[in-house]
Amino acid sequence: MEIPIALKQIIAFTKRDFLSWATYRTAAATQVLGIFIAVFAWGVGAAYVQRPVQEMYGSDYISFLLVGVAVSNLILPLMQGIQNQLNPWTLETILMTGVSTTIFVLGNIMWTYIFSIISFIPYLIIGISFFHASINANFFAVLLAFVISAAIMMGLAMISTGLRILTKSMDPITWTLNVMQSLFAGVAFPVIYLDTILFPGASTISWFIPQTWVYHLWRVAMLTNPSLTDPVILVEFLKGALFAVVILPIGYKVFWWGVNRSKREGTLGWY
Repeated sequence: MEIPIALKQIIAFTKRDFLSWATYRTAAATQVLGIFIAVFAWGVGAAYVQRPVQEMYGSDYISFLLVGVAVSNLILPLMQGIQNQLNPWTLETILMTGVSTTIFVLGNIMWTYIFSIISFIPYLIIGISFFHASINANFFAVLLAFVISAAIMMGLAMISTGLRILTKSMDPITWTLNVMQSLFAGVAFPVIYLDTILFPGASTISWFIPQTWVYHLWRVAMLTNPSLTDPVILVEFLKGALFAVVILPIGYKVFWWGVNRSKREGTLGWY
């Protein structure tokens, strides 16, 4: 059976990037070594502040953070790949190659994404074996969390890219969302603690931030062994899916609006 040309192109890009990475053996070796050093540094830091996180996930802090690492390694590279590959400095060249924009982006982020997955494995193994992280996952819930969170983050990435193509700099919308994420999305602590740290009801703000649902759904899927037939769990995933079905089409529209407007104004190649 003939391999589709699109798949051949993605494989070719991936092979190119892998060979480029493997060629610089010292850099590759130090990068791998750095992963294990980072794992132990993360584990020691998490163990130092170890505490229960019973209010939302019935788990502990190390396990809570480990799922955050999973999001960083399995979801954020998709967003970062779009932002790095589709930007005012490279887009004109991409459109001139004759290769589909989607194929070009997938091909150029694939090796980085594969390596990011590989990098997560030591976190998972060492986190469970040495630091006693507890993962209580449901496979189908994790898969659904992946699809929903990938759609949210890729939509946000396309919104950012479409606006950057016009402004040639960071757009205020993405900057605001990034600030809100760092403060309210529950990256390093459960959002419920905002009610104690700030004021009662402060955590309500978090649930209007798309990134909150990325971290929340992954933690529900990996820490609570949820059943997707449970109405309470299903509602949580439906709420996250609502963000995804709104943000992804908007991101697509904003991206191509930015590209087409730059073409009309003759500024596509400016930076």
